[in-house]
Amino acid sequence: MEYIKKEYAAYNVHIIKTKEFKTVTFEVNFLRKEKKEEITIRNFLSEILVQSSKNYPTKRLITKKSMELYNANIISSNSRIGNLSNLSFSLNFLNEKYTEPNMFKNTLDFFFEVLFNPLIINNEFDLKTFKVVKKLINNEIKSVKDNMTKYSLIKMLEHLGKNEAYAHNGYGYLEDLELITPKTLYEYYNEVLKCDKVDIMVIGDVEEDEVVNYIHENFKINTVKKSLPSPMIFHDKIRSRAKKEEEWENIAQSKLNIGFKLKDLSKYELRYVLPIFSEILGGGTSSKLFQNVREKNSLAYYINSMPRIFDNLFVIYAGINKSDFDKTVNLIKKELTKMKKGKISDEELENAKKSMITSVDTITDSQRRILNMYYTNELIGGDDILKRIETIKNITKEDVVRLANKLKIDTIYLMYGGE
Repeated sequence: MEYIKKEYAAYNVHIIKTKEFKTVTFEVNFLRKEKKEEITIRNFLSEILVQSSKNYPTKRLITKKSMELYNANIISSNSRIGNLSNLSFSLNFLNEKYTEPNMFKNTLDFFFEVLFNPLIINNEFDLKTFKVVKKLINNEIKSVKDNMTKYSLIKMLEHLGKNEAYAHNGYGYLEDLELITPKTLYEYYNEVLKCDKVDIMVIGDVEEDEVVNYIHENFKINTVKKSLPSPMIFHDKIRSRAKKEEEWENIAQSKLNIGFKLKDLSKYELRYVLPIFSEILGGGTSSKLFQNVREKNSLAYYINSMPRIFDNLFVIYAGINKSDFDKTVNLIKKELTKMKKGKISDEELENAKKSMITSVDTITDSQRRILNMYYTNELIGGDDILKRIETIKNITKEDVVRLANKLKIDTIYLMYGGE
């Protein structure tokens, strides 16, 4: 793979040249500081732009054109990357070498039509499309309770840091949805084009000059962008004593979430040692939590742990019976204490490292994962795949124990219902 970065006043272009795929992925990311009150409108914008455009005024016509272009697939999303909000539009299409002449240009013309020529009437988004999307967003916001494991995590994060970006509900808010109109949505769309930092990511068997020339001629953004803060969220204070929160919901299985705020971790510890620690503690069926909490003591239906690198957080989550709450929490604490005392076998460490190496090694199997790697490196810096693997191999038991001793529980949250 060859990586090329071109920096311009209005946007950056990142090209990853590789012959490993028959398709090309072309992604446009609009990035700005995350704000709670903008989550819903950005979700709305991500959906409405792929529903219709001036020349393809219905979803059916968008889909038909996509099929004509050898199933050129456009997907959109609005996600949070630490402190930042990323409104993303991605096009995956068959390389022109396997189709017919001019398909590269024709397919990108269609993509840019969707992005830059929305169905606008009298300086407002088309009302019919607007109503369809509003109903979709409404249903998505309400659907958050369809997955109580995710919902309980959202509630725990609210208790963990009420005013932090990670405590915001990424699905959006019904009260904000009611404030959005076709006119305000169009005004916000223009603000995004004018103000958001733009990164264009391209991966495939492409020619650098062809990509750059097409973008310069057709990408309708020319305003100079201000720099953004780091996406990383840092914590000034760590709670010396964990707080407990309980909330009732109409659920049969209680949801336990334990949140840790991370402080004074080096980049090496955060990006390399923490995932290894998490894998040993709660990363799968051979982990300490699975074996000792679920298998040996039958205290959990499921139990896992996960690092949240951009948020400087670590989370343990489990499905339990409310009557087993104290037993489960005490046993989790006991397993944490064991790791802090160095009770980690060589086999556990090696298995965790092998698992992480396999995950890194398979990044090159997917265009999406390759793009995510380069985009993350763009935002916070990072190592290439070979350097990552070499670093993982050199992680020691002492590294893991040192990190374990930096972890302190901040919030223990239980969502309970009828058992």
